[in-house]
Amino acid sequence: MKQNKYLQTAQMELDLHGLTKEEAREEVLDLLSEANLKGYNKIRIITGKGIHSEDNRGVLKEYVQFMLDEKGLKYTDAKINEGGSGAINIEL
Repeated sequence: MKQNKYLQTAQMELDLHGLTKEEAREEVLDLLSEANLKGYNKIRIITGKGIHSEDNRGVLKEYVQFMLDEKGLKYTDAKINEGGSGAINIEL
């Protein structure tokens, strides 16, 4: 049996629950900067799914994805056991 040599778990994680867009932006930028300084290649941002928002729609996920797109970073939804659609795995 072959063993997967690629990193599967995030080396850093950030939970944005309860933050505004402006607060989330600062936290995400700080996380990206720290991860780069430490030489990490996989991080996770937990955005939530919007279950407790007024319209049951999360706003932070789209906002964070826009930020990541601007920086040209590659990302995917986390696996179910990592937060599913309420979390984003990012490759640096």
